[in-house]
Amino acid sequence: MKKLLLYLLLSTMFVYANTIDTADSFYSKAQYKKAFESYQKACQNKSSEGCYKVGFMYENKQRVKQDFKKAFEFYDKACTLGNERACYKVGVCYDKGGILKLKTDYKKAEKYYSKSCKKGFALACYNLGSVYQYYLEPKKNAQKSLAMYKAACEKSFLLGCYKVGNILNKQKDTKGAATWYKKGCDKEDTESCFRLVDIYIKDIATTNPDGYKKLLKVYKERCDKEDTVMCYKLAVLHATGRGTRQNYIKAKQIYERGCNLGDNASCLEYLMLDDMGF
Repeated sequence: MKKLLLYLLLSTMFVYANTIDTADSFYSKAQYKKAFESYQKACQNKSSEGCYKVGFMYENKQRVKQDFKKAFEFYDKACTLGNERACYKVGVCYDKGGILKLKTDYKKAEKYYSKSCKKGFALACYNLGSVYQYYLEPKKNAQKSLAMYKAACEKSFLLGCYKVGNILNKQKDTKGAATWYKKGCDKEDTESCFRLVDIYIKDIATTNPDGYKKLLKVYKERCDKEDTVMCYKLAVLHATGRGTRQNYIKAKQIYERGCNLGDNASCLEYLMLDDMGF
């Protein structure tokens, strides 16, 4: 009996996958009518992807009359079946009005964004963080907001890294802020890089000048151990003449080392000095 059930399950999964593959093939060739019919069939067989694609085609008027209400209905159905993008789409409707210009309902937006975020859709995590931060009991949900922005960042939605950095910076947690700005910067988010550099520069600028030579030694030792933050700060000391003679060429070499170790802030500084002819 167990073997029979397993056989039926695998057969059903194969049929669903085959139907979606066929539909995707039609869609990629711009054969939208055939694609729509295939997605409909997949949806009827409880394929979340099939339902999502039907909703998408209704929304974007692809060989069917544009119908936002039907699009919403299919997105909702796809979400129920576990499609993270569909949950996000429904969440947007309750959060920002979306395709149906619905009346705002942040509790429902929270429900759908949460489903999508838990399934790994980074933008849903970010939007949920925004809902918590600005609209749904902000003071009570401050930690939830931070957690959602962190989740978005970890799932490579870089604005999430930037938002976490901003929140922590506002709370005077510059060390924590730098950690999250660096996550964004290392993934090539320029705004995060600018904020990170600002923290580094202020940290050095507020140091007692008598301590620069000691810092120079500490930064070099840790840079030699491939600590990219220390490489960056070491380069700043050479570029600004703190604790040593000002030397842009030396600074550029250290920035290059940091860049080669994967530090994007160092890459930006290296390119700037290179453009200046050093």
